[in-house]
Amino acid sequence: TEIESKEDECFSWKDNEFLHHRYVGQFTAVGTYYSLLELSAISFMDEVEVGFYNKENQQLIIKIPWLTEALGDAYIIQKRNLLVYHEQHFRWMMNLPQYPSTGNHTVQLLADCEIDNDIKVKSYIHIIWDGEEIYRIDEEVGQWEYLKPEAKQYQHILESPFWTDLRKRYMNQFCVDFMKKIMGYKSIRDNVPPEMTVSYRVNTEGSIILSCTATGFYPRSIQLQWEKNGELGVWGKETSTGILPNMDSTFYLRLTLELPPEDPGMNFTCVVEHVALKTPALYSVPGKLTKEKSFFLALGIVLAVILLLSCAGAFIVWKKRCTGFLKCYINVINSPPLWP
Repeated sequence: TEIESKEDECFSWKDNEFLHHRYVGQFTAVGTYYSLLELSAISFMDEVEVGFYNKENQQLIIKIPWLTEALGDAYIIQKRNLLVYHEQHFRWMMNLPQYPSTGNHTVQLLADCEIDNDIKVKSYIHIIWDGEEIYRIDEEVGQWEYLKPEAKQYQHILESPFWTDLRKRYMNQFCVDFMKKIMGYKSIRDNVPPEMTVSYRVNTEGSIILSCTATGFYPRSIQLQWEKNGELGVWGKETSTGILPNMDSTFYLRLTLELPPEDPGMNFTCVVEHVALKTPALYSVPGKLTKEKSFFLALGIVLAVILLLSCAGAFIVWKKRCTGFLKCYINVINSPPLWP
């Protein structure tokens, strides 16, 4: 499908540069009831690793060089000091069993937050003990969920003013503010434009269905709209898959339009807006088959069916004449030559 750009309509993508982004911080601690043996932390933004910390050298390693400049030395030192301070919190978590144990245990803390156009939309913390989730909190709700009955005994600690303040400060400063600092400086990975497919079909009820599919794009934010005769509008019943993740950390979206019976579905285009495109792009809907094209298509199908039936009939006749492989072979040998 040929792409046309709207040169006369310039969208200021700079104003929308934050768009939708996700941060995940994962802490993993290994130890016994008496000591903390290992502690590591790894941070991801939009599925890209941005930082790593481990207990051995107590250094915070920034994985992308330009992030050091974007975050600033003071911010990095502050976060590194907080990670060192967290070691005592994980030592306390190793005491979660009700009795001393000489075996090793693994405690994981997962911090997950998302922003959309500079506004926090999701924020979760999960605490996992030996591979089994025992605590979870949705920051918007503000209440801990105790997923194991025995975990309830630590409710007074998790809900204490000290831990509540620490949790909120961490999520705001090192989750939300972290993303804002980065996105105000540069994109964490290259923008990828969507691969587009536009289709026209008629369903079993006779209604015309138009589909516009975008896949393989990054970042997540995208807008698909239907345009008819150069005008945007709602032309029928619209349904959407919502923006879904692909296996390669890009995204997918399909917008479907079911037209009313009186609309023949002509002169429709799908308008796509994405930061990688700079300006909106138009993808024309394939037109309905003309009578001439429909005739030749139907004729081709009929001829193919006739040829297939003829071959099948010839094979059946030959099969009936031959009761066995040897007889058929002899018949072929004794048959008159095709030429003198």
